[in-house]
Amino acid sequence: MLRRRNYWLLFAILLLSLTSLSPSMELDTREDAHPLKQQLNQSERPASGDKDRIQSLNIRVSLSNEEFNELQRISNNYSLSSGTQVNLSNVDSGEADGVLKQDLTIGSSPDIVMTDGRSITDLATQGYLLPVDIYQSVPGSAPLTTLIPQMQWNGYDWGVPLDIDPYVLVYSPQHFSELGIAGLPRSLEQWNALLKVIREHPGKRQYLLAMDTRNPYGYSAVLESMGGSLQSVNPALLEWTKYAGSHFYLTRNTNTEIWDKLQDGTIAVAALPLSEWQLHGNSSLAAEAPLTDSSGLRYEAIHSRFFALPAQSGNPEAAVQWLAYVTSSAAQLEWLKNTGRLPALDELYRSGLPESVKLPFDTALLFTDEADLEHESAGGWAELSAAVTQLLTGKLDPAGYTAAVAEALE
Repeated sequence: MLRRRNYWLLFAILLLSLTSLSPSMELDTREDAHPLKQQLNQSERPASGDKDRIQSLNIRVSLSNEEFNELQRISNNYSLSSGTQVNLSNVDSGEADGVLKQDLTIGSSPDIVMTDGRSITDLATQGYLLPVDIYQSVPGSAPLTTLIPQMQWNGYDWGVPLDIDPYVLVYSPQHFSELGIAGLPRSLEQWNALLKVIREHPGKRQYLLAMDTRNPYGYSAVLESMGGSLQSVNPALLEWTKYAGSHFYLTRNTNTEIWDKLQDGTIAVAALPLSEWQLHGNSSLAAEAPLTDSSGLRYEAIHSRFFALPAQSGNPEAAVQWLAYVTSSAAQLEWLKNTGRLPALDELYRSGLPESVKLPFDTALLFTDEADLEHESAGGWAELSAAVTQLLTGKLDPAGYTAAVAEALE
Protein backbone atom coordinates (compact mmCIF):
# COMPACT_ATOMS: atom_id res chain seq x y z
CA MET A 1 0.00 0.00 0.00
CA LEU A 2 2.80 2.40 0.84
CA ARG A 3 4.58 1.64 -2.43
CA ARG A 4 1.39 2.31 -4.44
CA ARG A 5 0.93 5.65 -2.65
CA ASN A 6 4.50 6.64 -3.61
CA TYR A 7 3.81 5.84 -7.27
CA TRP A 8 0.79 8.14 -7.27
CA LEU A 9 2.83 10.90 -5.63
CA LEU A 10 5.58 10.63 -8.24
CA PHE A 11 3.02 10.65 -11.06
CA ALA A 12 1.40 13.81 -9.68
CA ILE A 13 4.77 15.59 -9.46
CA LEU A 14 5.66 14.62 -13.06
CA LEU A 15 2.28 15.81 -14.37
CA LEU A 16 2.65 19.13 -12.57
CA SER A 17 6.15 19.64 -14.04
CA LEU A 18 4.97 18.99 -17.61
CA THR A 19 2.05 21.37 -17.17
CA SER A 20 4.28 24.21 -15.99
CA LEU A 21 6.84 23.72 -18.81
CA SER A 22 4.50 23.39 -21.78
CA PRO A 23 3.74 27.13 -22.38
CA SER A 24 7.44 28.06 -22.62
CA MET A 25 8.07 25.29 -25.11
CA GLU A 26 5.59 26.62 -27.67
CA LEU A 27 7.18 28.34 -30.73
CA ASP A 28 5.50 31.09 -32.70
CA THR A 29 5.88 29.97 -36.31
CA ARG A 30 3.67 32.62 -37.90
CA GLU A 31 5.37 34.50 -40.78
CA ASP A 32 4.34 37.85 -39.31
CA ALA A 33 5.52 37.03 -35.81
CA HIS A 34 8.67 39.14 -36.16
CA PRO A 35 8.09 42.15 -38.45
CA LEU A 36 11.34 43.33 -40.03
CA LYS A 37 10.68 47.02 -40.49
CA GLN A 38 8.68 49.72 -38.75
CA GLN A 39 8.29 53.29 -39.92
CA LEU A 40 9.84 55.80 -37.53
CA ASN A 41 7.87 58.89 -36.66
CA GLN A 42 10.04 61.21 -34.59
CA SER A 43 6.97 63.05 -33.30
CA GLU A 44 5.81 59.90 -31.51
CA ARG A 45 7.25 59.58 -28.00
CA PRO A 46 6.55 56.81 -25.50
CA ALA A 47 4.21 57.83 -22.73
CA SER A 48 5.88 58.25 -19.36
CA GLY A 49 3.70 55.53 -17.91
CA ASP A 50 4.52 52.85 -20.50
CA LYS A 51 5.78 49.86 -18.58
CA ASP A 52 7.72 48.59 -21.60
CA ARG A 53 9.52 51.90 -22.24
CA ILE A 54 13.32 51.56 -22.50
CA GLN A 55 14.87 53.29 -19.52
CA SER A 56 18.45 53.89 -20.70
CA LEU A 57 20.98 53.63 -23.54
CA ASN A 58 24.76 53.28 -23.32
CA ILE A 59 26.68 54.88 -26.19
CA ARG A 60 30.43 54.92 -26.84
CA VAL A 61 31.98 57.56 -29.12
CA SER A 62 35.39 58.97 -30.01
CA LEU A 63 35.20 62.76 -30.28
CA SER A 64 37.10 65.88 -29.33
CA ASN A 65 36.03 67.46 -26.05
CA GLU A 66 34.15 70.20 -27.91
CA GLU A 67 32.34 67.67 -30.09
CA PHE A 68 31.52 65.44 -27.14
CA ASN A 69 29.96 68.35 -25.26
CA GLU A 70 27.83 69.22 -28.29
CA LEU A 71 26.65 65.63 -28.73
CA GLN A 72 25.85 65.54 -25.00
CA ARG A 73 23.72 68.69 -25.39
CA ILE A 74 21.79 67.28 -28.36
CA SER A 75 21.35 63.95 -26.59
CA ASN A 76 20.07 65.67 -23.44
CA ASN A 77 17.39 67.36 -25.52
CA TYR A 78 16.37 63.94 -26.80
CA SER A 79 16.20 62.57 -23.25
CA LEU A 80 13.95 65.43 -22.17
CA SER A 81 11.49 64.77 -25.00
CA SER A 82 11.59 60.97 -24.94
CA GLY A 83 12.15 60.11 -21.29
CA THR A 84 15.03 57.81 -22.27
CA GLN A 85 18.21 58.19 -20.24
CA VAL A 86 21.33 58.25 -22.42
CA ASN A 87 24.78 57.52 -21.03
CA LEU A 88 27.55 58.77 -23.31
CA SER A 89 31.21 57.78 -22.86
CA ASN A 90 34.11 59.22 -24.85
CA VAL A 91 37.29 57.41 -25.92
CA ASP A 92 40.55 59.05 -26.96
CA SER A 93 41.17 58.73 -30.70
CA GLY A 94 44.42 56.85 -30.08
CA GLU A 95 42.57 54.17 -28.12
CA ALA A 96 39.39 54.12 -30.21
CA ASP A 97 40.19 51.07 -32.37
CA GLY A 98 41.16 48.94 -29.39
CA VAL A 99 38.11 49.92 -27.37
CA LEU A 100 35.83 49.35 -30.37
CA LYS A 101 37.21 45.83 -30.84
CA GLN A 102 36.62 45.13 -27.16
CA ASP A 103 33.09 46.54 -27.31
CA LEU A 104 32.20 44.30 -30.24
CA THR A 105 33.61 41.09 -28.80
CA ILE A 106 32.79 41.14 -25.08
CA GLY A 107 29.51 39.82 -23.78
CA SER A 108 28.26 43.18 -22.49
CA SER A 109 28.67 46.00 -25.00
CA PRO A 110 27.22 49.50 -25.47
CA ASP A 111 23.98 49.88 -27.39
CA ILE A 112 25.67 52.14 -29.97
CA VAL A 113 29.31 52.56 -31.03
CA MET A 114 31.12 54.97 -33.35
CA THR A 115 33.55 53.98 -36.11
CA ASP A 116 35.07 55.03 -39.42
CA GLY A 117 32.38 54.66 -42.08
CA ARG A 118 34.63 52.55 -44.27
CA SER A 119 34.91 49.95 -41.49
CA ILE A 120 31.16 49.30 -41.39
CA THR A 121 31.06 46.67 -44.14
CA ASP A 122 33.93 44.66 -42.68
CA LEU A 123 32.34 44.68 -39.22
CA ALA A 124 28.95 43.69 -40.63
CA THR A 125 30.27 40.77 -42.67
CA GLN A 126 32.15 39.48 -39.63
CA GLY A 127 28.93 39.39 -37.60
CA TYR A 128 29.80 42.20 -35.19
CA LEU A 129 26.84 44.46 -36.03
CA LEU A 130 23.05 44.48 -36.23
CA PRO A 131 21.36 45.94 -39.32
CA VAL A 132 19.93 49.34 -38.45
CA ASP A 133 16.95 49.37 -40.82
CA ILE A 134 15.64 45.97 -39.67
CA TYR A 135 14.26 47.77 -36.62
CA GLN A 136 13.08 51.10 -38.00
CA SER A 137 13.61 53.09 -41.17
CA VAL A 138 14.20 56.82 -41.17
CA PRO A 139 12.33 58.44 -44.08
CA GLY A 140 13.55 61.70 -45.57
CA SER A 141 17.11 61.50 -44.30
CA ALA A 142 19.09 60.04 -47.19
CA PRO A 143 22.87 60.30 -46.80
CA LEU A 144 25.24 61.58 -49.46
CA THR A 145 25.25 59.02 -52.25
CA THR A 146 28.99 58.50 -51.93
CA LEU A 147 28.44 57.12 -48.40
CA ILE A 148 25.92 54.46 -49.43
CA PRO A 149 28.44 51.69 -50.26
CA GLN A 150 29.97 52.16 -46.82
CA MET A 151 26.71 51.50 -44.97
CA GLN A 152 24.97 48.86 -47.09
CA TRP A 153 25.61 45.14 -47.37
CA ASN A 154 23.38 42.18 -48.17
CA GLY A 155 20.39 44.46 -48.71
CA TYR A 156 20.51 46.16 -45.31
CA ASP A 157 21.88 49.36 -43.77
CA TRP A 158 24.46 48.65 -41.06
CA GLY A 159 25.34 52.16 -39.95
CA VAL A 160 24.14 55.75 -39.74
CA PRO A 161 26.55 58.56 -40.73
CA LEU A 162 27.10 61.49 -38.38
CA ASP A 163 29.40 63.74 -40.45
CA ILE A 164 32.10 63.87 -43.11
CA ASP A 165 35.61 65.33 -43.18
CA PRO A 166 36.99 65.67 -46.73
CA TYR A 167 40.75 65.78 -47.17
CA VAL A 168 42.26 68.82 -48.85
CA LEU A 169 45.71 69.73 -50.20
CA VAL A 170 47.27 72.69 -48.39
CA TYR A 171 50.16 74.81 -49.71
CA SER A 172 51.70 78.28 -49.63
CA PRO A 173 50.97 80.27 -52.83
CA GLN A 174 53.87 82.59 -52.03
CA HIS A 175 56.31 79.71 -51.67
CA PHE A 176 55.04 78.16 -54.91
CA SER A 177 55.56 81.49 -56.66
CA GLU A 178 59.15 81.66 -55.39
CA LEU A 179 59.75 78.18 -56.81
CA GLY A 180 58.22 79.16 -60.14
CA ILE A 181 55.24 76.82 -59.70
CA ALA A 182 51.95 78.19 -61.03
CA GLY A 183 49.60 76.31 -58.72
CA LEU A 184 48.73 73.05 -57.02
CA PRO A 185 49.82 70.03 -59.12
CA ARG A 186 46.94 68.42 -60.98
CA SER A 187 48.71 65.62 -62.84
CA LEU A 188 51.62 63.21 -62.47
CA GLU A 189 53.70 65.43 -64.73
CA GLN A 190 53.05 68.51 -62.58
CA TRP A 191 53.92 66.64 -59.39
CA ASN A 192 57.17 65.54 -61.01
CA ALA A 193 57.90 69.13 -62.01
CA LEU A 194 57.42 70.26 -58.40
CA LEU A 195 59.61 67.44 -57.12
CA LYS A 196 62.36 68.38 -59.59
CA VAL A 197 62.35 72.01 -58.41
CA ILE A 198 62.54 70.93 -54.76
CA ARG A 199 65.46 68.61 -55.44
CA GLU A 200 67.33 71.36 -57.24
CA HIS A 201 66.51 74.07 -54.72
CA PRO A 202 69.58 74.95 -52.62
CA GLY A 203 69.60 75.47 -48.86
CA LYS A 204 67.71 73.59 -46.20
CA ARG A 205 66.12 70.25 -46.99
CA GLN A 206 62.59 70.50 -48.31
CA TYR A 207 59.78 67.98 -48.31
CA LEU A 208 57.46 67.52 -51.24
CA LEU A 209 54.50 66.15 -49.34
CA ALA A 210 53.25 65.68 -45.77
CA MET A 211 50.84 62.85 -44.92
CA ASP A 212 49.54 61.00 -41.87
CA THR A 213 50.13 57.26 -42.21
CA ARG A 214 47.43 56.26 -39.70
CA ASN A 215 44.88 56.08 -42.52
CA PRO A 216 44.91 56.14 -46.36
CA TYR A 217 42.86 59.34 -46.83
CA GLY A 218 45.84 61.64 -47.34
CA TYR A 219 47.40 59.32 -49.92
CA SER A 220 43.98 58.95 -51.55
CA ALA A 221 43.80 62.74 -51.96
CA VAL A 222 47.23 62.81 -53.62
CA LEU A 223 46.25 60.02 -56.02
CA GLU A 224 43.03 61.85 -56.90
CA SER A 225 45.00 64.98 -57.78
CA MET A 226 46.82 62.82 -60.35
CA GLY A 227 43.64 61.29 -61.73
CA GLY A 228 44.07 58.07 -59.77
CA SER A 229 42.25 56.17 -57.04
CA LEU A 230 43.03 53.94 -54.07
CA GLN A 231 40.91 51.09 -55.34
CA SER A 232 42.01 51.37 -58.97
CA VAL A 233 45.73 50.59 -58.95
CA ASN A 234 47.81 52.63 -61.40
CA PRO A 235 51.36 51.23 -61.79
CA ALA A 236 52.77 54.63 -62.87
CA LEU A 237 51.46 56.32 -59.74
CA LEU A 238 52.85 53.56 -57.54
CA GLU A 239 56.27 53.87 -59.14
CA TRP A 240 56.11 57.62 -58.57
CA THR A 241 55.28 57.02 -54.90
CA LYS A 242 58.39 54.86 -54.55
CA TYR A 243 60.50 57.38 -56.47
CA ALA A 244 59.30 60.41 -54.48
CA GLY A 245 59.08 58.66 -51.11
CA SER A 246 62.36 60.04 -49.77
CA HIS A 247 60.81 63.51 -49.94
CA PHE A 248 57.67 62.63 -47.94
CA TYR A 249 57.14 64.02 -44.44
CA LEU A 250 55.25 61.18 -42.73
CA THR A 251 53.59 61.34 -39.32
CA ARG A 252 51.43 59.04 -37.23
CA ASN A 253 49.56 61.71 -35.29
CA THR A 254 48.18 65.21 -35.58
CA ASN A 255 51.35 67.25 -35.97
CA THR A 256 50.86 71.00 -35.57
CA GLU A 257 54.46 71.60 -36.71
CA ILE A 258 53.27 70.93 -40.24
CA TRP A 259 51.65 74.38 -40.36
CA ASP A 260 54.91 76.16 -39.55
CA LYS A 261 56.75 74.03 -42.11
CA LEU A 262 54.18 74.87 -44.79
CA GLN A 263 54.61 78.59 -44.15
CA ASP A 264 58.43 78.58 -44.12
CA GLY A 265 58.66 76.39 -47.21
CA THR A 266 60.05 73.24 -45.56
CA ILE A 267 56.96 71.35 -46.77
CA ALA A 268 55.51 72.11 -50.20
CA VAL A 269 52.11 70.38 -49.89
CA ALA A 270 50.25 68.68 -47.04
CA ALA A 271 47.27 66.32 -47.40
CA LEU A 272 45.10 67.13 -44.39
CA PRO A 273 41.48 66.80 -43.25
CA LEU A 274 39.31 69.85 -43.74
CA SER A 275 38.72 70.02 -39.98
CA GLU A 276 42.45 70.62 -39.43
CA TRP A 277 42.46 73.36 -42.06
CA GLN A 278 39.54 75.04 -40.31
CA LEU A 279 41.48 75.00 -37.02
CA HIS A 280 44.95 75.99 -38.19
CA GLY A 281 44.69 77.47 -41.67
CA ASN A 282 45.36 81.16 -42.29
CA SER A 283 45.43 83.72 -45.09
CA SER A 284 49.05 82.91 -46.04
CA LEU A 285 48.07 79.37 -47.01
CA ALA A 286 45.61 77.92 -49.51
CA ALA A 287 43.57 74.71 -49.42
CA GLU A 288 42.00 72.97 -52.40
CA ALA A 289 40.11 69.78 -53.05
CA PRO A 290 42.30 67.12 -54.69
CA LEU A 291 40.12 67.10 -57.79
CA THR A 292 38.16 69.60 -59.87
CA ASP A 293 34.70 69.64 -61.40
CA SER A 294 36.17 68.83 -64.79
CA SER A 295 38.10 65.77 -63.64
CA GLY A 296 35.12 63.43 -63.95
CA LEU A 297 36.30 61.58 -60.83
CA ARG A 298 34.51 60.94 -57.55
CA TYR A 299 35.73 62.61 -54.36
CA GLU A 300 36.96 59.55 -52.43
CA ALA A 301 39.28 61.14 -49.87
CA ILE A 302 36.48 61.74 -47.38
CA HIS A 303 36.63 60.49 -43.82
CA SER A 304 33.20 59.78 -42.33
CA ARG A 305 32.09 58.91 -38.81
CA PHE A 306 29.27 56.44 -38.40
CA PHE A 307 27.14 55.12 -35.58
CA ALA A 308 26.49 51.37 -35.53
CA LEU A 309 24.64 48.81 -33.41
CA PRO A 310 26.83 46.08 -31.86
CA ALA A 311 25.45 42.56 -32.19
CA GLN A 312 25.26 42.54 -28.36
CA SER A 313 23.14 45.73 -28.24
CA GLY A 314 20.43 45.24 -25.65
CA ASN A 315 18.04 47.96 -26.86
CA PRO A 316 18.30 48.18 -30.67
CA GLU A 317 14.82 49.66 -31.20
CA ALA A 318 15.43 52.48 -28.72
CA ALA A 319 18.97 52.94 -30.07
CA VAL A 320 17.66 53.55 -33.59
CA GLN A 321 15.24 56.18 -32.28
CA TRP A 322 18.17 58.02 -30.68
CA LEU A 323 20.12 57.74 -33.94
CA ALA A 324 17.22 59.19 -35.90
CA TYR A 325 17.13 62.17 -33.57
CA VAL A 326 20.84 63.04 -33.44
CA THR A 327 21.38 62.56 -37.19
CA SER A 328 18.23 64.37 -38.33
CA SER A 329 18.65 67.40 -40.60
CA ALA A 330 17.95 69.79 -37.72
CA ALA A 331 20.49 68.12 -35.44
CA GLN A 332 23.12 67.99 -38.19
CA LEU A 333 22.74 71.71 -38.81
CA GLU A 334 23.30 72.29 -35.09
CA TRP A 335 26.31 69.97 -35.26
CA LEU A 336 27.71 71.98 -38.18
CA LYS A 337 27.12 75.30 -36.45
CA ASN A 338 28.73 74.30 -33.16
CA THR A 339 31.54 71.97 -34.29
CA GLY A 340 32.25 72.95 -37.90
CA ARG A 341 31.93 69.33 -39.02
CA LEU A 342 30.11 68.91 -42.33
CA PRO A 343 26.78 67.03 -42.33
CA ALA A 344 26.32 63.66 -44.01
CA LEU A 345 22.81 64.28 -45.39
CA ASP A 346 22.37 64.89 -49.11
CA GLU A 347 19.38 67.24 -48.68
CA LEU A 348 21.40 69.78 -46.69
CA TYR A 349 23.79 70.29 -49.61
CA ARG A 350 20.98 70.35 -52.18
CA SER A 351 19.15 73.08 -50.27
CA GLY A 352 22.38 74.95 -49.55
CA LEU A 353 24.52 75.14 -46.43
CA PRO A 354 24.30 78.24 -44.21
CA GLU A 355 26.07 81.29 -45.63
CA SER A 356 28.41 81.32 -42.65
CA VAL A 357 29.99 78.06 -43.86
CA LYS A 358 33.00 78.83 -46.04
CA LEU A 359 34.58 75.87 -47.82
CA PRO A 360 37.68 75.77 -50.02
CA PHE A 361 35.78 73.82 -52.70
CA ASP A 362 32.39 73.66 -54.37
CA THR A 363 30.01 71.31 -52.55
CA ALA A 364 28.96 69.95 -55.96
CA LEU A 365 32.12 67.83 -55.72
CA LEU A 366 30.40 65.83 -52.96
CA PHE A 367 27.56 64.70 -55.22
CA THR A 368 27.87 61.29 -56.85
CA ASP A 369 25.75 59.54 -59.44
CA GLU A 370 24.42 56.26 -58.04
CA ALA A 371 25.36 54.55 -61.31
CA ASP A 372 29.02 55.19 -60.48
CA LEU A 373 28.68 53.12 -57.31
CA GLU A 374 27.06 49.99 -58.73
CA HIS A 375 30.18 47.83 -58.61
CA GLU A 376 31.96 49.45 -55.69
CA SER A 377 32.85 47.42 -52.63
CA ALA A 378 33.62 49.05 -49.29
CA GLY A 379 35.06 45.87 -47.82
CA GLY A 380 38.69 45.22 -47.00
CA TRP A 381 39.32 48.67 -45.57
CA ALA A 382 41.57 47.49 -42.73
CA GLU A 383 43.77 45.55 -45.16
CA LEU A 384 43.83 48.45 -47.63
CA SER A 385 44.84 50.86 -44.85
CA ALA A 386 47.67 48.57 -43.77
CA ALA A 387 48.88 48.25 -47.37
CA VAL A 388 49.00 52.05 -47.82
CA THR A 389 51.00 52.46 -44.61
CA GLN A 390 53.47 49.79 -45.70
CA LEU A 391 53.81 51.34 -49.16
CA LEU A 392 54.48 54.84 -47.81
CA THR A 393 57.01 53.57 -45.26
CA GLY A 394 58.86 51.42 -47.80
CA LYS A 395 57.79 48.05 -46.40
CA LEU A 396 55.93 47.18 -49.61
CA ASP A 397 57.10 47.80 -53.16
CA PRO A 398 54.58 48.60 -55.96
CA ALA A 399 54.17 44.91 -56.85
CA GLY A 400 53.57 43.95 -53.23
CA TYR A 401 51.07 46.78 -52.79
CA THR A 402 49.19 45.76 -55.94
CA ALA A 403 48.88 42.19 -54.65
CA ALA A 404 47.76 43.39 -51.20
CA VAL A 405 45.06 45.62 -52.68
CA ALA A 406 43.78 42.85 -54.92
CA GLU A 407 43.48 40.54 -51.91
CA ALA A 408 41.79 43.23 -49.79
CA LEU A 409 39.16 43.97 -52.43
CA GLU A 410 38.28 40.34 -53.22
